[in-house]
Amino acid sequence: MCRVLGITNFSFSRHQKIVEKFCVLARCGMVMAGDPPGHEDGWGLAFYQEGGLIVHKSGASLLDEVDKVIRILSALKNSPVMILHLRKSAWANTSNTRHAHPFHINNTVFFHNGVVYDYQSLIPTINIPGLRENARDTEVFFFHFMSGKSQDLGRNFLDTAAIIKREHNFSALNCLFSDGVKLFAYRDYAKEPDYYSLYKAFSENSWFISSEPIDENIRWEMMTQEEFLELDLGDQNLHRDDRA
Repeated sequence: MCRVLGITNFSFSRHQKIVEKFCVLARCGMVMAGDPPGHEDGWGLAFYQEGGLIVHKSGASLLDEVDKVIRILSALKNSPVMILHLRKSAWANTSNTRHAHPFHINNTVFFHNGVVYDYQSLIPTINIPGLRENARDTEVFFFHFMSGKSQDLGRNFLDTAAIIKREHNFSALNCLFSDGVKLFAYRDYAKEPDYYSLYKAFSENSWFISSEPIDENIRWEMMTQEEFLELDLGDQNLHRDDRA
C-alpha cells in the first residue's frame, strides 16, 4: 500500500518540482477506504549512475527526510531512470529500513504497491540465494520472478504475476522495476481501482509513471487493468506488451 514515481531520462534541473510534489503524497496521497492518511512507513530511491544501480532506503517518514532526497538527486543531476517510493506498511512491525522498498539483485531493482497476502507458498520455488528469513510479500514476489527460467525479465515477471493471480490472494500487483536497460511498469488490482491506480505520461523526452497525477501541466493517462509497459531507456520508446 504505497505511492510510486518513475521518471526516465531524469534531470534534476527539469524534474525537481515534480519530485517535490510527489514527496507531498507522503502526507496527503490517496489511501484505501477506512485507512488513516499518510504514506510514512519508509521510503526508497533508486537510479543508475555510470551503468550501476544506486539504492537509498529509510524506515523513516519521507516528510522528515525530503531534504536528504533532494540533496542526493541534486548531486546526481541526471540518470537514465529515477524511481521513488513512499511506503504504507501492510505488515506489523515492518516500518524500518529492512522492509522499505526497493529490493534489488545485482542491477535489477523492484518496487511494489499492493499486498500478496499468502505469499509464503511462493517461497519453495525460489531457486536463487539471498532471500532473507523474515522476507515479506514484495521481496518474495521479486525473488520469485528473478528465479525465472527465461532470459527475458519481462516474461519472467509476467509468469510470476500469472501464478499469483491464479493461485493467491492479493490486493494489487502494481509495480515498477528496472534492469538499467528498461523501465517496466505493470498495473493489476483485485479491489479498490481508484486507490490502486497507475498513470503514465510523456513530456520533454521523459516518461513518467506515477500512482497519482502530480503535475497539472502534463497530460496523464490511467494505465488499464493488466497493462504491462516496457520503456527502453536508450530510445525512450514505449512498448505495450501483449504477453500479459
